[in-house]
Amino acid sequence: MGTQRVTKILKYMDDSEFEFHVLTLEEAFYGDRYDKNKPLEQRIPDSVRVYRTPFRDLTSGFTYVKSLISGKKKPPAVNGKKENGAKKIVPAPEVKRSLLSQLAHKGRDFFFSILEFPDKYIGWYRDAVREGVRIVKEQNIDIILTTAPPHSLFVMATRIKKLTGVKLVLDYRDPWALSRWDKGSRIKTASESYLEKKAIKAADAALFVTDKLQKEYARHYKQYNPGKFHVFYNGYDADDFVGKQHKPSPPPLRFIHLGTLYKKRNPEKLFEAVKELKDEGLISADQVRFEFIGYVARELNFLFEKLKEYGLEDLIEFKANIDFDSSLTTMYEASVLIIVQPFTDLQVPAKLLEYMYTERPILALCEPGSATAEVIEKGSLGLVAASQDVAEIRKAVLTMMEHLGEPRFQPDVDYIRSFNMKNYIKKLENIFRSL
Repeated sequence: MGTQRVTKILKYMDDSEFEFHVLTLEEAFYGDRYDKNKPLEQRIPDSVRVYRTPFRDLTSGFTYVKSLISGKKKPPAVNGKKENGAKKIVPAPEVKRSLLSQLAHKGRDFFFSILEFPDKYIGWYRDAVREGVRIVKEQNIDIILTTAPPHSLFVMATRIKKLTGVKLVLDYRDPWALSRWDKGSRIKTASESYLEKKAIKAADAALFVTDKLQKEYARHYKQYNPGKFHVFYNGYDADDFVGKQHKPSPPPLRFIHLGTLYKKRNPEKLFEAVKELKDEGLISADQVRFEFIGYVARELNFLFEKLKEYGLEDLIEFKANIDFDSSLTTMYEASVLIIVQPFTDLQVPAKLLEYMYTERPILALCEPGSATAEVIEKGSLGLVAASQDVAEIRKAVLTMMEHLGEPRFQPDVDYIRSFNMKNYIKKLENIFRSL
């Protein structure tokens, strides 16, 4: 999503006033994830020059040694037959680790916590700083814009500013040490807080994707001129949707979630609600299907077993990741689009902007009063159910099944248009001019 945001900025900023240079990683870093058709690169204007550098994996040596000690790695999930444009995920069987393997795994976690601080991309630090300083000096750069996560980029950009004296703009797509899902030990949290404070102090401006996020940072770091903290929402690019429009699929109704499930972005409470509805005879596979299309992180692999335990394999399925263009077509085919955003009131998932453009009803599993809930409610985009409240979730599912197409699920088109990046980009231009 960081790439989506940046390519929209590059596309719509006034190129008669702003000239962009992009520093990123070599294509080889992305491995199988890199699309050789380069669909995102094709969106970058010809006027933008892109520089690529290597990435030094600080953990590669340890990973190699661990593989020798622990033997074969756990096999990846196997993709099954293709259905509705996406392959169904068949999870691989669990492999029981030997004691030696378990010790190696714990050792890995310990060393990785040190070598991958504040995150695994810190291995880019030396090359990014060296190349960044060179570009700034040779191209007479005025402003560095860096977007995170990964938040180690803020550390690199802060160093480049210190060495060159250029203006620095931090773009927060997610909060860092102030509020995050994956807080570690007290030492890690304190160390990240120190790095964030240092970056905020050095920044000439900071951008935040929600009002709540901006207000929280402005309050917490008020000693560093809260006037430099600005809201700059994610926006959609209407050009992305040309030729993608489709009517919703025929029955059964399709409730679709697109994107990675990881950490606390966990739909288990939805599974519990669906189980209750099925057990009570209120829903069946002839009426509705729930589809999760995208990667499932290792820490949530237990969800595959939950489907079997709850007897929901006829109602809920996981499908393999699809490309961005296919995801837009899939959004139009959905009866309802699902957002899973628990335990945070500051963030709005970027895909919500694409969701809203399709005008399909959205079921948001999030916290009442959160930034995500506010967007859903202001735009009449669908229903909000407290992420951990099974009763609320089941009620929302039934309501959507019974009342789809009625006026209560007609979105506010003017509100949706306010997120069109083609027009909204003027706000970012004004922020840059103020520097």
